[in-house]
Amino acid sequence: MTIGIIAAKSVEGAAMRALMADSMVARLDSDPNEYRVGHMASLEAGRPHRIVLVTMAEDNTRNAASTCTDMLRSFPRIRCVVMAGIAGGVPAPEEPHRHVRLGDVVVAVDGIVDYGHLRQSPNGPEPRRPIGGISMDLKRAAQHLEQGQMLGEALSWPGLLAPAGERPMAIFARPPEAADRLHRGRRKVPHPDRELSGHPVDAPKVHFGAVGCADVLLTDPELRDNLAARHRVIAFEMEAAGVAAGVANRGLNWFVVRGIVDYCDGYKNDQWHAYASLAAAGCVRAVLAECPPFPVVWRVAPTGVRTLLPEWEMDRLHALLELAPDVDGRQVWPVVTGGLVPMPDTPATLAQLAVLLAGLNARPDLIPPLLAFAEHIAVRVPHRLAGELRAWTDRVAEQILHLGDRMRAYRHRLEESRFREHQAAGRPAPIRPCLLFQIERDDIDSERCEVRYWIQRQGHRWQPEPSNPRQTTFRHVERVLQAAIQHAETIWCDAVDGEPVEIELLLPSDLLRTAVEWWNTELEAPAPIPLCLEYPVVVRSLDRMRAAYRHRVWHQRWRSLWQHPARHHVYQGRDGSAGEGLGPWNARLRDRRDLTTVVLGSSPDRESGSHELESALNAGIPVILWDRRPGPLTSEMARLLAELTEGPPTDVLTRIRTLRVDAALLPEPDRKQHAGRHVALLWDDPARNVYEPGGQL
Repeated sequence: MTIGIIAAKSVEGAAMRALMADSMVARLDSDPNEYRVGHMASLEAGRPHRIVLVTMAEDNTRNAASTCTDMLRSFPRIRCVVMAGIAGGVPAPEEPHRHVRLGDVVVAVDGIVDYGHLRQSPNGPEPRRPIGGISMDLKRAAQHLEQGQMLGEALSWPGLLAPAGERPMAIFARPPEAADRLHRGRRKVPHPDRELSGHPVDAPKVHFGAVGCADVLLTDPELRDNLAARHRVIAFEMEAAGVAAGVANRGLNWFVVRGIVDYCDGYKNDQWHAYASLAAAGCVRAVLAECPPFPVVWRVAPTGVRTLLPEWEMDRLHALLELAPDVDGRQVWPVVTGGLVPMPDTPATLAQLAVLLAGLNARPDLIPPLLAFAEHIAVRVPHRLAGELRAWTDRVAEQILHLGDRMRAYRHRLEESRFREHQAAGRPAPIRPCLLFQIERDDIDSERCEVRYWIQRQGHRWQPEPSNPRQTTFRHVERVLQAAIQHAETIWCDAVDGEPVEIELLLPSDLLRTAVEWWNTELEAPAPIPLCLEYPVVVRSLDRMRAAYRHRVWHQRWRSLWQHPARHHVYQGRDGSAGEGLGPWNARLRDRRDLTTVVLGSSPDRESGSHELESALNAGIPVILWDRRPGPLTSEMARLLAELTEGPPTDVLTRIRTLRVDAALLPEPDRKQHAGRHVALLWDDPARNVYEPGGQL
């Protein structure tokens, strides 16, 4: 898509949609908006503009900026964003050539005036800064229309307002002449003669000038006239400044076209909304018809998988590939083409190679070379980008090409091949599959939280694939976790051969004391299953993962854990009977940089245990154990935790899993007495980070 159009109200979006050819719905998992994509004629026959339309949830400047940002993120090839819809006009009956009437159209060729963003000067309030960034391509096209109007060349409004297909258009009918009433105070005043004002009969006049914008619903004619005189504007609206701010962040351009529905006075009503929306959409159509199409990056012959992919999916892949400039596409090309298609003679970027691959037919295994290319790039890039590439492949394979099972099998074969390559090169064993499940308390409602998760497939790189955040309540969080596990299992079933999978709970400090390992799965079954019976479960610190200033020491202690001979260097929590203060205990912990593991002296439910847990996390300790039961650590439990930390570091994971399984197999009264029911483990590998690029190699 090369042109984005934003409508603030449903009637505006419906009017624009009615005039778009080949309109169809586009939804993206990472974007809350629903889009309509289609075409409108350009200056060049046979090369229409590619349009994406979105309607805002609410009309105001902030929502306009947010919606614009979402659209540009989802459709990165957009070159210009048009704000099309309705506005209030500034009538000038004493100056007929400037007089704006209901149903007219205003094109903001002279820019936007943000009269809500002012500074006080000796001459009165002035806009703090001009809003630049108008599209010169569309401004030139609009000026061509303005010149034609000056020379008496009327726009063909019946054609401009005709729908692109068979659509009911009665709702957009022009109201009768009597519905356009102009007032001065309570007194009704006449409009100037049409011959003097240049208004055609039963059709809009197009005005060219500046538009005022602020988060103000203007209903005061005296204020309207003062603002219009001060800022030289001919219409007022509430969204254009937000769109201009949204495109400015991307170095792009904007354009504004508005249909007039009222005079910014106390006589506002909805009678002209539909027609004015259609008139604005028709004027956008006229402007675009005078503008050559913007350059299209994806221009390939209509062959291969390219004939089936919508434009926005190609645009999305192009944007992702631009984020991987260090990957050598020459290594991937012969693999995905089977060596049957020679490399281009000239150097090419990944995006350019993808254009060529998009025109190739499927291989003998029925995998399109373009999708195979995306999969091979995914195994060579950091985990965040890899997850987005795989999400793109999954969406295209399942929803468009109906090759979901084949692509999953291909991904499995690719991962196995990479695994054998790493083995032959003497590289470390692959990272075991895991589900990383994050819970974050809502800042306002203590009963609610936001959850999201990442799924790690088996591989040699830490490349967890992210989900979208989801709001829920703590009462339902186990069900959300169960759904995440079910999602992960559908992925792991193709990628794991008897390899144990792990569940990691990424929690803020106040939730680390929660016995999440004893949450249940199979919640609908007669006997739900404890999570720790099915999987190894550890907790991790969300606060530390996000605090980059603590990562250096955290990484140092993790490396100490694995220095030959790899073992735990344990630091014991305070004995409550000895009366030792937190200060000296914490100072020794900070002083000894070889320490890797802390056994808390009491449960974090007690103040002393909570302070020790916080101190250990701040000191970068990656492994922390404690007894969840209230009170100080008993001598029996202290001996058990000491035994758990003997030997190689990973043995603690296996031993705690065994203890928990033993407890889970007991009847409920006996289970409560078993140590496995109460032992807690924080196992926090700093390389398995979902909030910074790179991750574990």
